[in-house]
Amino acid sequence: MPPQGGTISSEQGAEPMSEANQFTRLATKTPEAAFYQVLAQEFNFSPRLAQDVLNSAQEMLLGSQPGTVLRPGQVRRVVAKVKAPFGPPLVATAKVEVTLTVDAGAEDAEVWHTQGREALRQGRVLRLLDEALEQGGVLTQEDLAQVLGVDVRTVRRDVQTLKHAGHAVLTRGQVKGVGRGQTHKVKILELWLARQGYEAIARRMHHSPQAIKRYVSTFLRVVSLHEAGKAVAEIAFLTSSSVKLVEDYLAVYQHAGQDPTRQAKLEEELARVQANPGEKRGRT
Repeated sequence: MPPQGGTISSEQGAEPMSEANQFTRLATKTPEAAFYQVLAQEFNFSPRLAQDVLNSAQEMLLGSQPGTVLRPGQVRRVVAKVKAPFGPPLVATAKVEVTLTVDAGAEDAEVWHTQGREALRQGRVLRLLDEALEQGGVLTQEDLAQVLGVDVRTVRRDVQTLKHAGHAVLTRGQVKGVGRGQTHKVKILELWLARQGYEAIARRMHHSPQAIKRYVSTFLRVVSLHEAGKAVAEIAFLTSSSVKLVEDYLAVYQHAGQDPTRQAKLEEELARVQANPGEKRGRT
């Protein structure tokens, strides 16, 4: 995982690595890169086809459900439950174990390379908060500091920066009374439905374009299954998502139906997916 400050140390006597070289080295040391190489070298897939298969594998096999086996870059942490009252001391508060993705591999490496370390850390703050909420938990700023390996002052500074940029930062001190419609995945979909491009959304949300495409792809599958009459629990199972995430996505779908521009965008994308089932979903 890229360090939070400074540069990666080079071997003694070697020239210091540039940011681009550091990115390249990190991006090739991920499970995603290894799988991509197998597809390209052993199965002779074209770069585009290899990337499409990789994206589909991530979407179908990984999803957002916590698994019994941690993936590289993930940690488990016991945190306060979302609905736990604020009166009792934290030590006596109802808790839940959640799985958090501290390092998303190549996707995080791309954010680090294109947007910088601070943007990467801030994007991780948004992702970690969302993952905890999807699993019924909520993180404190102290939780974030420990998971990210920084001090609380750094997290506090990042939270203020994100708030000033218009993000809802749903830590334990802020989540009470705040609707889940403000999570960063929902915000990403709202921007996409407003016809903003992947690159622009990625910069605004401190994510990689690939992560944005993955969220959109899952959203379109959720909507397609819903329109096919599937129940929420079944959709969650079929998309490897949490029930709460499916409910959030369906709320976005319902809200889009009230806006002609967003409804038109959604209908265009759903028609494209249905007409070209083998095509990568969510393309703009």
